[in-house]
Amino acid sequence: MSPLLIGGLVAIGVLILISIGFISHSLERARLERARQTAELNAKVKHCGAVAAQLPGQFMSVELKMLLLTIERHFLTELTRLDRKNERAARQLEQVNDQLSLGEAAVDNPPVAVSNEAQAKEIRNLLENLHKLISQAHQDGLLDKSAMQHWSVIIRQHLMTITLDMFQSVARQALQQGKPRVAKLQYERAIAYLQKQNNPAYADRVAQFKQLHAEAEQAAIRAEQANAGDSSELGAGLQALEADDEAWKKKAVYDD
Repeated sequence: MSPLLIGGLVAIGVLILISIGFISHSLERARLERARQTAELNAKVKHCGAVAAQLPGQFMSVELKMLLLTIERHFLTELTRLDRKNERAARQLEQVNDQLSLGEAAVDNPPVAVSNEAQAKEIRNLLENLHKLISQAHQDGLLDKSAMQHWSVIIRQHLMTITLDMFQSVARQALQQGKPRVAKLQYERAIAYLQKQNNPAYADRVAQFKQLHAEAEQAAIRAEQANAGDSSELGAGLQALEADDEAWKKKAVYDD
C-alpha cells in the first residue's frame, strides 16, 4: 500500500471522526435547546393557569379569561409540538379548545378583601405574571400593540387598587386595635404612593387620604393625652402610697 493511499485513508478517518463529533455535538445542543424550551413552556402554562384560577374576582372578567385561555392554547400547542409524548399537555389543550369553542368562559373567581401586606404581595405577583404573559402574547403575535397597551393600563390600575386597599385595610385594623400612629403611617405611605404617580387624575384620592391622615393624627394626639393623664394619676397615686409608707415608718419609730 503506497504512502499516498495510507495518508488519504488517515485523512478520511480524521474527517469522519470530526464529522461524528460535530454531529453528536449538534444533536446534544438541539436536545438541550428542546429541553430548555419545553421547561419554559411548562412554566408559562403553569403561570397562565395560576393567574386564571387565583386572580381575585374583582380583577377578572370574561374578556380577560378568554384572553388567558387563548394564550394558554398557544403555549400548549407549542409544547405538544416539541414534546409529542406529553399526554398531559395534549389533554389540557383539548380542554382549553373545548372552553374556547363555547365563545364565552365562565368566571367564578371569588373577590378577595385584602387584609395584610403578605396577601397584597401575592396578588401583586399574580398581576405582574399576567403582565408578563400579555407581553409574551404580543411578542408571539397573539395581541397587537394597542391591545397590549390596553391591558397594560388595566393591570397598572389593578396594581394601584390593590396597593391602596392594603394601606387602608392595615390602617383600619390599626385604628380598631387602638394604634392610631400605625394608621397614620399607612396613610402617609398611601399619599406618597399616589404622589409618586404624578397624575392629576388622582388628586381626589390624595385629598381623601390626607383627610384620613389628619383624622388618624388627631386620634393619636387624643390617645397620647389620655395616656399622659393616666400616667399623672398613676404618679399621684404612687406618691400618696409612698407618703403613707413614710408616715407609717415614722409612727413605728416613735411608737418604739
